[in-house]
Amino acid sequence: MSLQISKNANPNYLAKVVKLKGLQKHPGADRLQTVVIDFQTVITGMEAKEGDIYIYFPVECTINTSFLSITNSFRDKTFNDDSEKTGFFESNGRVKAVRLRGEQSCGYLVPKNVVEDFANFLIHDSFVGTEFDTINGIKLLEKYVIKESVSGANKNKTASKLSRLIEGQVRLHVDTENLRKNVHKIKPSDLISVTYKTHGTSYWVGNVLVKKQLNWFEKLAKKIGLNIVDTEYDLIYGSRNVVKNKSVEDPKNKEHFYGYDLWKDIKDEIGHTIPKGYTIYGEYLGFDKNGKHIQKNYDYGCKPNSGKIEVYRITHTTPDGIVTELNNPQIREFCSKNGLNASYFFYFGEAKELYPDLKAYLGDDDLEDWHRSLISRLEKDFNEKLCFMCENKVPEEGVVLRKESLFHCESYKLKSFAFLEAESKELDKGEKNIEDES
Repeated sequence: MSLQISKNANPNYLAKVVKLKGLQKHPGADRLQTVVIDFQTVITGMEAKEGDIYIYFPVECTINTSFLSITNSFRDKTFNDDSEKTGFFESNGRVKAVRLRGEQSCGYLVPKNVVEDFANFLIHDSFVGTEFDTINGIKLLEKYVIKESVSGANKNKTASKLSRLIEGQVRLHVDTENLRKNVHKIKPSDLISVTYKTHGTSYWVGNVLVKKQLNWFEKLAKKIGLNIVDTEYDLIYGSRNVVKNKSVEDPKNKEHFYGYDLWKDIKDEIGHTIPKGYTIYGEYLGFDKNGKHIQKNYDYGCKPNSGKIEVYRITHTTPDGIVTELNNPQIREFCSKNGLNASYFFYFGEAKELYPDLKAYLGDDDLEDWHRSLISRLEKDFNEKLCFMCENKVPEEGVVLRKESLFHCESYKLKSFAFLEAESKELDKGEKNIEDES
């Protein structure tokens, strides 16, 4: 066994083997230090030394409770192996975005030997840079999601009957990964776009090929070998990870996060604009029709009982399942023609032209300084401000940098610390995120 990423793991909530570099004394605490991991500040103790190998846990992951017990990391002493010792983790084992003595901290660091002892597995220096959620067969962390008991009314929620769907025609949302840990994938010559990241609920609607519901005569004709057309285009829709159509889903499943099928309403509103073979992806913002915020306090200029449909991705799927991506200008043109709202746009062009004054860092093969400066400038321009679209005073979420490609969707998000901090506080109150439900 080794360091592994489990099936269906969220790439934004993986641990990482890191070598500490550039430790700095915490300006307001004698027994703390700061270090930058993936362009984010993390606070650690004075025992950490330059060049030490540590394991980094990202914000809003939840850590294996047995590991936290053995390391006496819980705030409640009764959860720890040594009931005389105490830590700072709550019972859910969640890593939060916090401020300690005025300094931001995005993540949690543990010496590698502590993880080695727990998992009975040696982490060699050659593993530096490796991401994982499973070590020696033990699940060490995962994305934090507020859990609740499953009632008899919604136990069938995952029992979807997808008999009409054709493999390769319906593509769900892809995870948007953290730009700070993926900026090395951006080359100066790459064609990129930068758009505003909004805080709503995800949807998709596709006019794609599905299996036709044949009548008795067609079934009989097909059975005796006649050439019967058994596929047709139809509107299929859903949330981030779920197909919602009743025609392809378990008819007993009538449970919806909002008490009604919000995603069907989106399909009914925009479905007529979608040509055969195309799928639209986006966010629904503002309020549901019952007056409830889609995301708490994020109104995006909408009045209660009304919302806004935003489009940030459009694909075309051929009958044999080949998918191509519209680029940002094409998405905006499509939306303009059809009366839809595209994501708020900041930039489209070569990455090196986003900030031309940074070209001085492009003189050699090592792009570390250019990547570092790119993140810094994006943070300065697009993070830590109030959301300019909202009437309420709430922190903006950030931006999405998309690497434009004809056959592959590669998007990265840059979230502001203020947003992460506010999100942590909402989770502390037990406020659920619709994206974790769908």
